[in-house]
Amino acid sequence: MAEQATFASAPPVRQPSVPETVLLYLRRLLVTGELAPGAKIPVDIVAKTCGVSPVPVREALKQLQNEGVVINEPRRGYWVAKHSSEEFAEIKDITTLLEREAIRLGAERLTDEDIERMDAYRIEMEAALAQGDLWTTNIAHREMHFVPYRASGQKRLVKEIERLWEHTDHYRVLYLYKDQDVQEVSLGQHVDLIDACRTRDPDIIFNAMKTHRDYATATITPGLLDEDDS
Repeated sequence: MAEQATFASAPPVRQPSVPETVLLYLRRLLVTGELAPGAKIPVDIVAKTCGVSPVPVREALKQLQNEGVVINEPRRGYWVAKHSSEEFAEIKDITTLLEREAIRLGAERLTDEDIERMDAYRIEMEAALAQGDLWTTNIAHREMHFVPYRASGQKRLVKEIERLWEHTDHYRVLYLYKDQDVQEVSLGQHVDLIDACRTRDPDIIFNAMKTHRDYATATITPGLLDEDDS
């Protein structure tokens, strides 16, 4: 009898599609501020830079439009969304509600390895920030925050939190780390959040997270377009 194949070899790594590659490129431009809130997105220039036709660029922009990061104005093209303070506050409030539930479910399930991973992301984020690498800063920052959320084991809940974070990614790094004093406070709050996670107490963790989020919102909001300014 023939032996059954064990499939011990690792499967081939799937290469990203052209629209996925363009989408990643656009996310970098948004996070680093090269495409700032309110800026028009030149489809032809993006296509030329990426060496593709305008079709995959528009596909990527539609994805960002679905996330609320980009708006499309008929006959005028695509623009980076510029939220009002009221819109930003609404996104923050909804996100906070979901994060509180994720923390409630995940706090007691946090392991020592989870805490160590949070601290490793914090160190990676600070190193990237010192080098001016805002893209890596953004990735490490998000991964650090999502450790306690993912500990909940609720994949759909975490996915919804991720979706809401996408709405404001093009503000977070751009405004939070624009000023040295603001930067120092924010980085210190990350240490407080990690220390709170060591307690495995959901209330302590949530309060540390809320303090950090409230400070971030107060810092970001003055850079937003209020309705009175339109």
